[in-house]
Formats: sequence, C-alpha cells, structure tokens
Amino acid sequence: MLQINYTDNKPENIFNKYHDYWYAWCDYANKYNAAFFEATAKSMKSFLNTSDESIQKTQNAMRAAFDSTLRQKLNEESFASSIANLVSARISLAKLFGYDKIYNRLADFFLAGSRMLEPIRDNVNRTPSEVIPMNGRFSLLHYKPVVAQKYKTPLLVVYSLINRHYILDLLPKVSVINSLLKQGFDIYATDWGTPDSLYQNMTLEDFAHEYVENAVEKIKEITGSEKVSLFGYCWGGIFALIHSAIHPENVKNLVLHATPIDLEKTNTVIENWTKHIDADELVATFGNVPGWFLNSAFILRNPVEALLKYWRFFSEPKNPDEIKQFFAIESWLYDSVPIIGPVYREIVNQIYKKNLLIKSKMRVGSDLVDLKKIPMPVLNIIGTKDDLVPPDSSRPIMNVIPSTDKKLIEFPTGHVGLCVSQDAHEKLWPEVGKWLAKRS
Repeated sequence: MLQINYTDNKPENIFNKYHDYWYAWCDYANKYNAAFFEATAKSMKSFLNTSDESIQKTQNAMRAAFDSTLRQKLNEESFASSIANLVSARISLAKLFGYDKIYNRLADFFLAGSRMLEPIRDNVNRTPSEVIPMNGRFSLLHYKPVVAQKYKTPLLVVYSLINRHYILDLLPKVSVINSLLKQGFDIYATDWGTPDSLYQNMTLEDFAHEYVENAVEKIKEITGSEKVSLFGYCWGGIFALIHSAIHPENVKNLVLHATPIDLEKTNTVIENWTKHIDADELVATFGNVPGWFLNSAFILRNPVEALLKYWRFFSEPKNPDEIKQFFAIESWLYDSVPIIGPVYREIVNQIYKKNLLIKSKMRVGSDLVDLKKIPMPVLNIIGTKDDLVPPDSSRPIMNVIPSTDKKLIEFPTGHVGLCVSQDAHEKLWPEVGKWLAKRS
C-alpha cells in the first residue's frame, strides 16, 4: 500500500507541494510556448524576406532562423531556472508519495527486459568480439582482428556513460572500430552494460578504480605490454583523462573524442540546463539518472527538428544502406541506459558547475586530477558543428597539458557525424590511425 511521506502529517503540506509543482509546470510551459512562438515568428519572417531563392535555400533559412531563435530563448537564465524549478518540484512530489522507491522497482523490472535484448543488440551488425572476464560489474570487450596485428601497443576505447557503447561500431561500413582494426590495431573496449539500482551507490572513485584501472591492468596482463593507448569518447574522455593524470605510467597515447573539458565559457542549452538542475537532489531521490530524462532534454532543444528529420529523410529516394544507417542511428539515440547517480553528480558538480577539470582541481576520491601531469602524446578530435560538446569546451585542453607531442583535429561535422559520416570515414579515421601508428 502506498505510504504518504509528508513530515508533519499536515494535509496543507500536500497541497503546498501540489501547488508548487503545478505553478512550476505552468511557468515552464508558458516560457517554452513563448520561446516556441517567437522562433516560429522569426522563421516566418525569414520566409517573407527571401526572394528569388530556391525552395531548398528558403527551407534552410527558415530552419536556421527557428533553431537559432529557439535555442537562444531556451538558453536564457529565466528559462533555465524555470526548468530547474520544475524538476525540483517534481522531485519533491515524488518523495512525498514514495514514487522514488516505486521508480527504482519499475526501472529494474524494465531494465531486466532490456538485458534480454543485449545479445542481439551487441552482436547484430557489430564487429565480432569476445568478453574478457573481469572482477567487477562491467565487461571488457576484445575485438577480433580482421588483419594481422601491426602495432605492439593495445588500444582501449573508453565509452561514455550516456547511451550505449556501440556508436563507434554502429554498422560495418561506418564502424570506427572496424576502421582501426583494418589498420592493424589490437582493440579493447568498455561495455558499461545496463546499470540498475544495485549500482546507485557507485562513486566516481569506485568507477575509475573498479573498471578503468582494472581494465588497463587486465589488458597489460593479457598482452604483456607495459602501456596502453586510451581512446576516450565523449564522457569516456573524462575517464581517460582521469586515468592518464593519476597513472601516466600506464598510458602510451591519449586520444580524446568530443570530450567536454572546459565548461566555463561555453553555454549550450544542455550545458546551461545541467548547470541549473540540482544534481544532488536528483540523485538522492532516484539513485541513477533515468535515460529518458536526458532524451527529453535533447528533444526539447528543438522538437520540430526531431520530427522533421524523418520527413526530410524520406522526401527523397534512399538506398537500403542509407535507410539502414538512418534507423541504426535513431535506435542508438533512444537506446538509453540510466547513468550511475553518484558518478553523474560528481561530473556535473565538479566539471559542469565548478569547472574544476580544466583547472586541475578536480578530485577523484583522494586523488587530484592534475592535467599538468599528462606527458604522453595527445590527439584531440572535435567536431566544429558539434552542439552537444561544442568545440570551445574541448580545445582548451591543448593549452593545459604539458605534452610536447599533441595535435588538434577539427573536423567539419557534428557529434554523431564524427562517428558515422562518410567524410569522417574517408578522411578523419585514416588520419587518426596514422597518428596512432607512429606512436604505437
């Protein structure tokens, strides 16, 4: 039977919390609708101001006007505060009626069903790999070679906690893993699996030690190599930086891929919302951060664009490979897993809110993550059109690390495009392979 958990058994407390929630909801809805209508008006103004333009150019101008206006309005302090207030009010209401406990039970039930699909998800269209036994709660993958191994130093790909690991191995023709295997590298990768409520007490220190450090030691044991090259994707780059700073003796080369490092000067919509939301309250209530929570934030940036991309894609004939890739990307985008709560909280509080990583003041347990202790060769890959991890949040690392062998690659595409675009596979990943080859 559901228990009401208000503190002093006064019905007015229930009323007050409902009042706060609906007030916050109305405030958020009004501000969002106002932003949406203003963006629509700017889009129509753009349409009326165009003349003698092709239909395609007119559509592009309207989309650009709508998108830039909506994001500008959603990035304002008043809107960021309204969405933070709504989340806080929803959390307060959830705790009042014990929904936080119900959520964990329901989430674990659905996650158990999701795990049943993992053998299909992790094998269909994926590069063949074997699971290396580990003393921990995560898996280490070892990809099977497709050509004779050319380089002694193994490569460990450290994935992000946001979405699943297979974005770098989406389909055979657009697989970063497959591309590097064909160049002769010995590749291992993290697989965070599907964390449930049993993981919600796992801290960033536990995470860095139990998996990243243990994975590196395991690879060294298997291969006999004294060092491992690390390849950090998105938030995985944060974990790679942490290990490289604390254990530089283990790392031969460090590759960062679209990694958020300096969040002080950049202020995208997602970053701004993240800075405003109370991560402590969110994690204390729900444990792990629900995957749908982040998906909702991504869609809210521009729900029209999220819908129109289907119409635009199918407005012209597509070949089977293009259709397959489109739906593979869409499946990955919404194939979200919960983010381990304490790890999320520490990253948000230390990096997004206090910007301690770039200042070399971030702590993982008792260890200081001092970027000035990273002497190994570093390759930093960024997408110049990335609106999730903007270029200015990744570039500054080049001015902080003392390595004398460092390179910045700026590629003209977005966050996902770095992984799956045809241009990236024709130009970017061969260049990355050549850089690694000279140092492996």
